[in-house]
Amino acid sequence: MLIIRKALETDWEEIWPIVHDILKKGDTYAYPPDTDKKKGRQIWMTSTTATYVATWNEKIIGTYFIKPNQPGLGSHVCNAGYMVSNMSRGEGIGRKMCAHSLNEACKLGFYAMQYRSGCGHKCLCHQTMEGYGV
Repeated sequence: MLIIRKALETDWEEIWPIVHDILKKGDTYAYPPDTDKKKGRQIWMTSTTATYVATWNEKIIGTYFIKPNQPGLGSHVCNAGYMVSNMSRGEGIGRKMCAHSLNEACKLGFYAMQYRSGCGHKCLCHQTMEGYGV
């Protein structure tokens, strides 16, 4: 059964292979492909408002973060980044994490979520949470 929960510090060892695999390809996120484990942890775990994991039978198969999209007066709008392990892609995990993130963003006090593309992929339009039942 799929469970999405807040990440624990101890989850980083299972999160890192997912993050590393995606970043090293250099085709979806703007972070350098040679990002090391320490910098990856800073990006994914410590410079965010919250980080979550998707688990299946207690194995981490996906992860996402929520953070303010801009500092100061723009901090009421959040941004989220999602990653799914290679073996779990195409199973709807990303979509489920996205839906989960909209609810969590509201709980964290954000009023809107803005998506942006990283490296030339289809841009996801700016969406407010209003109208999405959250």
